[in-house]
Amino acid sequence: MSELYIAIDHFDHQIDCFCPDADHVNIINIQKGDLIEVTPERKYTMLGWYALVVVNGQRAFYMAIEDIERYFINECISSQLDIDLKINYLQYKIDQDLEAGDRDSFADNSRKLSETCRLKEELEYYMAKAI
Repeated sequence: MSELYIAIDHFDHQIDCFCPDADHVNIINIQKGDLIEVTPERKYTMLGWYALVVVNGQRAFYMAIEDIERYFINECISSQLDIDLKINYLQYKIDQDLEAGDRDSFADNSRKLSETCRLKEELEYYMAKAI
């Protein structure tokens, strides 16, 4: 079963070349809101383990498992569960801001909540389309 992530931030990923005689430099630009599907298809090379990744249902390539983990840890990509947890946390922070009367923090957390809810809607829309 595929794992689905959504890009939280813009980042560039250099696609590793498996050619025996030459290095090719292919860089893919991942934009905020792009959907990244990590398929169960795996491949082992001298460079390590790779998973077949499909971006926005269109562009497929192999990405190192280490890179996927790094993007996840650095919060460049997020799963649906993590987005739900972030929404819950932001709602809690907004409640605290209201109680404390902190307008600046309230505005900042409200903006973050709005962005996160939009990303969740995009992810849910993509998942509903895939079914």
